[in-house]
Amino acid sequence: MKTQRYHHGFSLIELVIVIVILGLLAATAIPRFLNVTDDAKDASVDGVAGGLSAAVSFVRSQWEVDGRTGNSVMLDGTTISLDPRFGYPTGMSVKDATAMTDASCQQVFNTVLQSAPRNVLYTDDARHQQYTVTMIDGVGGSSNSINGLPVSGLDLCVYHQVASLVLDPTTGVPTPAPNLSSPGARGVIYNPGTGKVLSFTQPPVTP
Repeated sequence: MKTQRYHHGFSLIELVIVIVILGLLAATAIPRFLNVTDDAKDASVDGVAGGLSAAVSFVRSQWEVDGRTGNSVMLDGTTISLDPRFGYPTGMSVKDATAMTDASCQQVFNTVLQSAPRNVLYTDDARHQQYTVTMIDGVGGSSNSINGLPVSGLDLCVYHQVASLVLDPTTGVPTPAPNLSSPGARGVIYNPGTGKVLSFTQPPVTP
C-alpha cells in the first residue's frame, strides 16, 4: 500500500505571529547595533587623539633635549617646525601658534603621527578619506610662553572624522563646512600654543 503524505504550509495566523516576533527582535537589536557602531567611531577618534597627544609630547621633549633653542626639531628624520615660545609643533614652515593655516594643521597631523589616517583639507573631496582638516583662527585662548609672557589669540587645528560629516553627493566636500559645533560631528582638537589634544563629540540635531 502506498502511504499518502500531505504537506501543510503555515497558516495566516502563524505567519502573522512570526512577523510580529521578527519585528520585536529587530526593534530591540537595531538600536544596540547602532550604539555599537557609534562606540566604535568614538573609540577610533579617541585612539587618534591619544596618538597625536603622544607625538606632540615627543616633539616637545626633543625640543627640551635640544636646549629649548631653535624653531624646529628633527624627529625620525623629518624636520618639524614649532613655535619657539612654546615648543609645540606647528607644521613644516609656520613657526607661530597664532598664524596657523589649514595646510600647516594638516602638516602637523601628517608629520608627527606615524601612519597618519587619510585626510584632506575641509574644502576638498573627502570621499575615501578618514579626516578633514580645519584651522579655526584665534579661538584657542591664551597661554604663557617659556619666558612667562602671555600670548593670546591662539589658533586651533580641528580634525573632523569624515564618517560624522555630511558630504555633498556630487563634490564630496563637507556641507556645510565643519566647525566645532557641527551637529553629530566627531573629531580631534589640537592647540599649538598649549600642546593640548582633545577628542570631541557633538550631539546630533534632535527633530
